Amino acid sequence: MTSIDSDGATVCVICDSRYGSTLALAREIAEGADSGGARVRLCRVELSEPEFSVDSERADYREAQRIYRELPRATADDLRWAKGIVWGSPTRYGLMSTPLRAFIDEVAPLWREGALIGKVGAAFTSTGGMHSGNEMTLLSLLLPFMQHGMIIAGVPHSVPALVRTRKGGSPYGASAVTGFDGTLSVDDNEKAIARALGARVARLAAQVRPEPASVELAAANREP
Repeated sequence: MTSIDSDGATVCVICDSRYGSTLALAREIAEGADSGGARVRLCRVELSEPEFSVDSERADYREAQRIYRELPRATADDLRWAKGIVWGSPTRYGLMSTPLRAFIDEVAPLWREGALIGKVGAAFTSTGGMHSGNEMTLLSLLLPFMQHGMIIAGVPHSVPALVRTRKGGSPYGASAVTGFDGTLSVDDNEKAIARALGARVARLAAQVRPEPASVELAAANREP
């Protein structure tokens, strides 16, 4: 890949968060992308109620939601603007959350346009336990990028924190393990992995040449 964009990288970090752990990772990723020279947008997805997977009476939930709701709501225009897209959500049975999935469905017109082909994609998640499906969730978050014809960015083992971590972090993306009662905060290794992922997406996004091409046009010209 050769750098051809004099304006540098543009990175959009999109998160769904409940108790604040996923948002904490999103902020670290955004900081890493910023340190890598990218212009960064940090956004949230649409809120979905009622919430069946949370304790809405917990103080950390109420405080996290107050901060989360202040973020701008992500739109298809944010994805058009960005050359690097990093999205993440809490783990739900080894899958992404419903609100993030709804956002991915919402921007389906971008798939038909082929608007994201050649851009960079990466993922992050948080889970209650070490074996609660964090890596499965990361893989589910990466699959839509592949459908969009994007370039996948993970975390190489040359990142020291990925070798040291005893909780979250994966070659497939950034993650945090917070405990089922939320008592385990995002630790230094998890934060370092998230920052490294953000910086890597920024570096790659500065080098890629997006190659938008209409999927509908390709279908129309398909040989019978």
